Amino acid sequence: MSTVNLRLVPGSVRNGPEVIARDLFASPILVCKWSDTERLNAELRAAILKRFESTPSVVQSARHAWQSEHRMHEWPETCVKEFASMIKVAAANMAAHLAPSAGQESLDNWEIVSCFANVNPPGGYSQPHNHIETGAPISGVYYVDIGECEPKYAGRTIFQDYSGAAQLVRPGEDSLSREYALVPMPGAACLFTATQMHYVEPYRGKGVRISIAFNMRHRDFDVLYYPSMRSQSWWWRNFRGLMILRSKIPEKLRALGLFASYCARELSSSNREGPLMQRLRNALQRADVDAQAIKGPDQIGDGRIAEKKSLV
Repeated sequence: MSTVNLRLVPGSVRNGPEVIARDLFASPILVCKWSDTERLNAELRAAILKRFESTPSVVQSARHAWQSEHRMHEWPETCVKEFASMIKVAAANMAAHLAPSAGQESLDNWEIVSCFANVNPPGGYSQPHNHIETGAPISGVYYVDIGECEPKYAGRTIFQDYSGAAQLVRPGEDSLSREYALVPMPGAACLFTATQMHYVEPYRGKGVRISIAFNMRHRDFDVLYYPSMRSQSWWWRNFRGLMILRSKIPEKLRALGLFASYCARELSSSNREGPLMQRLRNALQRADVDAQAIKGPDQIGDGRIAEKKSLV
């Protein structure tokens, strides 16, 4: 955090004051790039696609996409253990940036709280979200594969500005252009604070986009979460049904339509595991979530993407 003394342009404001401006509470983002990750990424891809073909998706922010359960860091494959070691080193670098005076013990010994794989077929994306509920101070994503496409169409990770700071907006300019975009690069990881709002654009390539999300903690680092950051308003808590009824009726009708196809897919797949009722519940849950999607895979097209500031 820096203090800047500003002097107004002479004659612009009569009797102008001396101004002190301070940029408070910055949200740090760290990008780490490893070289020679082709072999590791190929092994991670194989391990992830094996689960993708045989297990249902966990339902969270992803739409028309698949997420593994959140204990990926406990998978037995050697490549997963190698990946876990890499992101612990990345977390140590983030800690060094957050606390330049920290000792080595505070940089090392980061613990993975949760970790999960994401597989986005064409049209798959993630809605805006943060990772506050994980209880971890540091979150991140590692890019494994982007399939066949120009990288900027491979589902950029977009970081949103929730600071509420006013900025100059010219007529006709997109007010959301101040969002920052990170183009996915296999072999790179991006670490950010768990409070940082972000989303993933629809994947427009051939094949699938594969990434790994993770959340990490350390006994020497903590975050101050105010109660209002986690709780809804009184109106929402007490009258949520009335507030969302108008939008929920058509949404539930869409879900019923999707359930029929999802159910047929579950029952016809020889790779799916688990009891019949569990598989039907998975199909219903997936249909319910995808009915909330802003747009489907057939609606994204392959046209121009919104202009964003480049993170790197």
